[in-house]
Order: sequence, then structure tokens, then C-alpha cells
Amino acid sequence: MARVNPALIRQLNAARVFHAVRLTPGASQRRLSELTGLDKATISAVVGQLVDDGLLSGVKASSGRPGRPEVALTVAPQAGVLIGARLELGSVRLMAASLAGDPIRTVQHPVGREPDEALALLTRTVPELIDALGAEYGPVRALGVGVPALFDEHGALALAPNLGWRDVPVRERLRAELHVPVYVDNDTKAAVLAETLFGTCREAQDILFVAGQSGIGAALYLGGRLYRGHSGFAGELGHVKVRPGGRPCGCGGRGCLEAYASEAAMLRSAAEAGLPARDLPALVTAANEGDRTARRILRQAGDLLGNACADLVTLLNPERIVLGGAIAAAASYLIPRMRTRLDRRALGPPRARCVVQASSFGEDAVTMGGVALALEGVLSLPAWMLAREFRTG
Repeated sequence: MARVNPALIRQLNAARVFHAVRLTPGASQRRLSELTGLDKATISAVVGQLVDDGLLSGVKASSGRPGRPEVALTVAPQAGVLIGARLELGSVRLMAASLAGDPIRTVQHPVGREPDEALALLTRTVPELIDALGAEYGPVRALGVGVPALFDEHGALALAPNLGWRDVPVRERLRAELHVPVYVDNDTKAAVLAETLFGTCREAQDILFVAGQSGIGAALYLGGRLYRGHSGFAGELGHVKVRPGGRPCGCGGRGCLEAYASEAAMLRSAAEAGLPARDLPALVTAANEGDRTARRILRQAGDLLGNACADLVTLLNPERIVLGGAIAAAASYLIPRMRTRLDRRALGPPRARCVVQASSFGEDAVTMGGVALALEGVLSLPAWMLAREFRTG
């Protein structure tokens, strides 16, 4: 019989209670017991520890019942700050947020593609952001960084095709330079965690999250857990071949989805057709104003995304497909085309129950994903433990 790890059980119980309070502010211990299924003694012990750690606070409130007044619990106003970062080709975006997941401040800086330059920028701008926040929100608890890269099962960056990085020790270098705990993961995997922790997918068990900027990535959230695959590399939807022998891709192959449907690819298609656009919102504006080239490019991208997702709908039967990151700016064009392609190509019963939607956080899905990684770290829990049974709402 497998032995139960008491320390792990305590971590799980602390996560249950913290998330229940985060999602149900003002809950009493009695209510927390109902929400989490934990007994009153366990709730009392966990709440006491979270209060001692400065994560929760409470005020006495009348329950209308005889006896002692109940204590209404909330995430402490000065529980601290989480910093999320999106490290992308050409830019680094940082977001400071409360432990309840509420954004406080966002900054963005241009950066080159060399690892030394990008990591040096992070190690310089994170302290600047911390200084700008002051002491109003409490201590900075952790930094989470989403990177468009393949991370192995040990959390090491193996390959970032669009950045040109291979075997770069991102986590180790940031931890050596910064005086806060650092957590690093694939950008799209981070984004789906944000959607399940802070967004509209808190109750969803099976999600296909698709995000794109310089490339296209996907994250599989199956059975209430983030699915990483045997070596940690699951979700590379952008390298599914949609046009065999077609455009070259940063991975070294040709005809990959991201060579046609990422933001960078759509802007390249527009430039080749004589329609320069500085970013995807500009291309969408052109389409809204009736430009046929812009509409053709967006519709083609939506068709290819839908085709690529259709087989996954048949194979995995997800509850939701969520579109986030930079390509969320074109959701009004991409999602209707994706739905049409799913209707045509996916098996009927799984397609009928699959909702296609834009991310709650739009272009900030990955940055908010960094916040989610940081919160995981504060609670000392890996992603696979944050199943729905540990969330309430």
C-alpha cells in the first residue's frame, strides 16, 4: 500500500482553502468546510497557518446565529504581489498582480533575441517594477515566466525555435540574479493555468488552449490536469503540417501551422500582398474597413486553425477550445471560421459539446499565465495538482 505523504496533504489542503477564499471572499470557516469538504478541525488549522503566513485575514461578522460571531475571511490586502512575465520574440511584458489575481501594474520593453540580452533585461526590470510598487501591497512572493519554448519533464528549456534558443538555463540564471522565487514554463501551458485559476474556465475539466504570437502553441488540460506528455513536450500544435512542402518554419520543417496562422505569419502574408500592418490589431482594423486582402488572410488562418483543431476534438473530446495570446486580437474573424471547420471535419458528438471561445485575458493570457505560475509556487504545488477538486466557485 502506498504511503500518504503528510506534507503533501497539508499543501493540498492549504491550496483548497486558499482558492476557496480567493473565489468566495468573505467565507466563514463553516462555509469553507462546505466548499472544500474538509472537516472543521482541518479548516481551523489550515486557516490559522494561512493567517500566520500573511496570506489570509478576517473580520468578525454576525451570522445571525447564537454563539460566537463568525469570521469573514479574505485574501489579506497586504498578502503580497505576484509578478508574471511573457518573454516573447522582440519584447518582454511584465504584470504585477495581487494574490487574488487582480492586475496592479503592467509594463513592456523591447528586447533582442539573444538569451543574454533578454535575461539581463528581466533581471533589471523586475527590481524596477518591485521598487515602483512600494510596500502598499506587501512583499513580492514570486515571479512566473512564460516562454515560447519546449520544456522537458524537469523544467529545463530544451528548444525555443522562434527565439533561436537551445538548452538555455532560464530558470537557473534568473534565480541566481533575482531575490525572489522564480518559476518558468512554456507560455501556452502557463496561459491555460491562468484560465483555470483566474478566468472563465475554472469549472472546465478538458481544455485545448491555443495561443499565437511569433508562433502557435497549444496546451492540453485534460481531466482537470495539465497534460505534458512523456518528456514534457506535449502541445506543439504549431508544428502540425497543414501545407506539406509549404513555407519554411523556425523548427526547420516546412508547411507548419504557425508558418500561416501565427501573428508573425499573418503579418508576413499581408506584407507580401502589399498590405503592411504593424501588428494584428492593425490587420483586423483593415479587415473591418473592408480590405479584401486582410479578410482573406484572417479567414485562411481561421480555416487552418480549425482544421488543425478538428482532429484533436475528435481524438480528445475537449469541453472548450480557448484562443489566447496575440491572435486573440483577431478572434472575431478566427473563431467563426474555426467553428465552421470543426462542424465540417470533427466527429459530430464530440463537436456538439465543444465550445470555442476567446481567452478571458486576450493578449495578456501568457502574462497572466506567469502570475498563475507564481501563485503555484507560493502554494508549493505543481500544475497537475491544481485539479478542479482543489478549486471552488
